[in-house]
Amino acid sequence: MSRWIYLSHFLDTSTPAYGGGETFQTVFLKSMERNDSCNTARWTLPNHIGTHIDCPRHFSRNGKTLSDYPAEFWLFKSVSFVDISPVTPAQQIDMTVLQFGKILPETDLLLIKTGFGEKRSDQVYWEENPSFSSDLAEYLRKQCTKLRVMGFDTISLSSWKDRELGRKAHRAFLDTQQPIMLLEDMDFSQFESGTPIIQVIISPLPVRNADASPCTVLAEVEV
Repeated sequence: MSRWIYLSHFLDTSTPAYGGGETFQTVFLKSMERNDSCNTARWTLPNHIGTHIDCPRHFSRNGKTLSDYPAEFWLFKSVSFVDISPVTPAQQIDMTVLQFGKILPETDLLLIKTGFGEKRSDQVYWEENPSFSSDLAEYLRKQCTKLRVMGFDTISLSSWKDRELGRKAHRAFLDTQQPIMLLEDMDFSQFESGTPIIQVIISPLPVRNADASPCTVLAEVEV
């Protein structure tokens, strides 16, 4: 028996943005409450907002963009989930923090629960978010040669408190011949740690040549 759950947040005007920047906005063009015949709206949003995927082009001049990947790339069958919660504000996550014994060598998608997602409605979520060490990228490449994406429940790989180290970490993951793409601002509230994950589908908003895109993330889990 299995069921499907969301691992991504729905976008709305309260969606937090890195550094407190521009968030999702909606303008209603037609409204049945105003006696129009239908409802339509115009959305404006940065491409790095909500649950989103960072492609190599985000930090690599010659890196692949969203439209360079075939449809089958976004299906993941060997998913490892690591719960390191709770992490503290502005904490750096490195090799000593992750429990590598739970990460299978054949992993193609690594999901990391920091617990910081519980603070998503607070300013600390974007102002003092944890960060990931740049050294982690090469370590993971050696341990998991099939790893394509790493996802986590913080707003960014880099902390707003130390943006230079964040840029270094992004380059380490993305600006390489073997990039590990980044799935940021995930939602693990529907997922119970220890539940087997059968497969995960990452479905980005399909924008040609994008360096990043908001995503719907669906997981099939055992019940």
